[in-house]
Amino acid sequence: MKIVKNLKIAALIFAAVLAAAPMSSCKDSNKDKSIVYTNYAGKTYAEIPGVAEIEHKLTMNEQTEVKGTSYKLNRIIDSGIVKDGTKFIYADVTITNNTDTACEYTAINNFYIILPDKTEVSPAATAQVYALNHLSGFEKLSVIDAGQEWNGYVSFALAENVGDFSFCFFPTGKDYNDKENYIRTEIASTDLISAPEGMFN
Repeated sequence: MKIVKNLKIAALIFAAVLAAAPMSSCKDSNKDKSIVYTNYAGKTYAEIPGVAEIEHKLTMNEQTEVKGTSYKLNRIIDSGIVKDGTKFIYADVTITNNTDTACEYTAINNFYIILPDKTEVSPAATAQVYALNHLSGFEKLSVIDAGQEWNGYVSFALAENVGDFSFCFFPTGKDYNDKENYIRTEIASTDLISAPEGMFN
């Protein structure tokens, strides 16, 4: 019970941080129910000089290394869970820190989704809280020690009718705020897989 309590506390802290982030917004229409996050005083990543300027294209299950960070998107799971008009999806990713020092990576800082209309969507606290309570072994992305690997899920909440999108990752490495490079994988609706039986309890 103590472990479950600690996980719930961690989830609430994550939700509080996300709520405090600048210019967080959710639109009203069904088309725009994905949880949207704008960065840097209301601007999106695409609007900030020096951010997301060097693009690295990657396909699903392809691995690459940028600035000491090795990265692979293994699969994206449509959980089948829908809450308040949004569906929870979970990206299964593998990150290896090939630098000589521990590096911090977090879902909210290192991942985002670009919708076809160029809207940027951040990881969702609601989907993460659900995973913390219902996905066995779920572990938040955090500090990765030098030479170590992390494999786990990054949580998003998208409008039910969202199909195709771009899944993006900042390989920040030693500098948590270095977002000049980003890795982009184009995802079609047919690429999403259903949650394996027993994945959620």
